[in-house]
This record gives sequence, structure tokens and C-alpha cells, in this order.
Amino acid sequence: RKGKTRKFTRTGKIHMTSKLYFEDIQVGDKFVGDTVVAEREKMLSFAAEFDDQPMHLDADAARGMGLKDIIATGSYIFALHAKSQLAIWKRFHMLPSGLGIQISFLLPMYAGDTLAGEMEILATRQSSKPGRGWIDAKVIFKNQNGDDAVESKAALLLICR
Repeated sequence: RKGKTRKFTRTGKIHMTSKLYFEDIQVGDKFVGDTVVAEREKMLSFAAEFDDQPMHLDADAARGMGLKDIIATGSYIFALHAKSQLAIWKRFHMLPSGLGIQISFLLPMYAGDTLAGEMEILATRQSSKPGRGWIDAKVIFKNQNGDDAVESKAALLLICR
């Protein structure tokens, strides 16, 4: 079972409606997030409000930078990343946690790109506070061609049983 990708289930133990506690998570577990699509109008609207650099708003300027079209802003990509992962986070008994996140944008994201994230548990450790445990997770966000587009690592705080 180790390293097996699953949509929040562990055969014979956890049901689709069961939320996972810290003790339910094991190193090597993998979870699949929702598929999301980078929509051109949303990309443009987001860029106009939050990051109005030319490669995000002007196709000619983007092509002048060696890109094939406008690209999504990093913040927009991070928002899609979170939207995809929300399906996983909702399955955990998770507490607010902000130990940090590391994110790498490996490929430009263009309008129409379809992305899906897969979370892998890298490590687990008890919190210094009782009733809590940390999981270290890596998420690979693949595009419609199966190429790694975004990689992130984060620590998530879960409730113990």
C-alpha cells in the first residue's frame, strides 16, 4: 500500500465520508486533488488587479519575451493550486497552520492549461502541543500533457485522535 495514490480512502479502514486524523496518515501516502483549468478571462482579470506586468496582460509583449502567449501570474497559479488541494484538505482534520510553504513554478501556465495536483506525504511528526501532529507534504501539479508545472512543499497541522 505504501506510495499508492488514492482519493482519500484506505481499503477496509477509511470510508469516503471519513475525515483523516494525524494517525491515519502514513509516509508515502498519496492523495489526488481536483482538476482545475486556467481560464483566460480570469487570468487577465486577476493580473489587471494584482500583477499588471506585460507578460500577464499583453500577448505581443509576452511573445516578445519568448512566450507563446500571456502567462498566468504566480499568485493566480497559487490560487489554482489551493483550489485543487482543497478537496484533499477537506478530508483531513486540519488546523490552521502557517509554518511555511515552498513553491516552484516549473513551466509557464497558459490559458486553457488543465492542471491536477497529487500530494505525497514525506514525513510525519508529533507536535510539541498535545493532540496535534505535523505532516510534511509535497504536491506536484501536472498539466494536461503530464508535465510537472508546479511543485510545492508545506507542513500541515492535523488533529490527533
